[in-house]
Amino acid sequence: MLRLVYLYRNLTRNMLRTALTCAAVGLPIMIYVLSAAVIDGLNLFLDNAAKQLRLVVTHRASIINPLPSGYRAKIESLDPTHTRITSVCGMRWIGGKVENVSTPLSTLAAEHDTYLATIPEENLSPDEIEAWNRDRRAIIVGAATARQFGWKKGDRITIHPSVPPYTPMEFNVVSTAPNAKDPVTNICRLDYLEEELKKIAAPPGWTADGWVSFIFVKCTTKADLDYFRTRIDDLFARTPDETKTQDEKAFMNDFINQIFNLPRNLRILAGVTIFVAVMAAANTMSMNIRDRMNEIATLKSLGFGRSLVFGLIQTESLTLCALGGAIGAAIPYVAFTHTPLRNYAVPLIQTLDVRLVVCGESFLIAAAIGVLAAAWPAWSATRLHVVEALRNLE
Repeated sequence: MLRLVYLYRNLTRNMLRTALTCAAVGLPIMIYVLSAAVIDGLNLFLDNAAKQLRLVVTHRASIINPLPSGYRAKIESLDPTHTRITSVCGMRWIGGKVENVSTPLSTLAAEHDTYLATIPEENLSPDEIEAWNRDRRAIIVGAATARQFGWKKGDRITIHPSVPPYTPMEFNVVSTAPNAKDPVTNICRLDYLEEELKKIAAPPGWTADGWVSFIFVKCTTKADLDYFRTRIDDLFARTPDETKTQDEKAFMNDFINQIFNLPRNLRILAGVTIFVAVMAAANTMSMNIRDRMNEIATLKSLGFGRSLVFGLIQTESLTLCALGGAIGAAIPYVAFTHTPLRNYAVPLIQTLDVRLVVCGESFLIAAAIGVLAAAWPAWSATRLHVVEALRNLE
């Protein structure tokens, strides 16, 4: 009981220092938990992409180089019976934004006649499918994007493309795709985009229409996926626009690494912040020991052994860092599980799922920080000479 009182008195002796140390440990732990949630979400997204049995065909030189839209028919010709390749759909990225809003949009123009067969996870109702096929200006808005801008089915909206034609384009919302896997991306019809592109002046020898950013190929089996991955590239070998064909998981993984490289950067960020937490906690414990040098000398003069002094300092550091770690792990868990933030959509990831297992891991990391941070100060305290410490009392 006496030791608990001693621990409590030491932790509450300088409340500002205690609070700042808890924050210095809690913030890195919070970053660790959120980083793990994002990485888990990306891995889940990639695993779901692998289950769709789709190939993605891009330009061999770079994903930003377009492909002729006529490649679709040539790919379809590889399986005239449509038993191994069920559908092929070209898409063109147009990005876009809403007037007077800085938030960029993720918008793709797709070949409407094959899009829903190629991307069946949109899960549109029969009425929505009929509207999509009938209306050239139809757009399927991501559920999270619809919530952000207050759009609903039947609305007429205007988007300013980030690429040619740059001029405002009006769309009719035919669905907000509440059951789609991707809650952010909007899908409009490619024929409407090309109609607008024909209105702009293009450089001599080049036309703005007739191009797609990439082509999705829906296959029947995993064996078909592996077979056509090489057949498609062989088909366009030694042409001005050679292709690079990957399964959807590999394509998305490359895209994430090239554009965001989130998993690697988040791991580095989490590692750096935890290292900073160790340094901050070690600095706090060193100051605590220096401020209480006479107190420790008095304890040793009264017969308290080295192991007890070492244990008291380690327990103090462990308690301090564990408290900060618990707070740092609890904040993102509560925020993304029991508050409106649970509906916050992240690009490629539907919502952040902060798992209790990750929170438990982060708590153990915080405890390890406490043990490491106090190792040298505690060892120094055990080697303290009583007479020398008491002689230096001010």
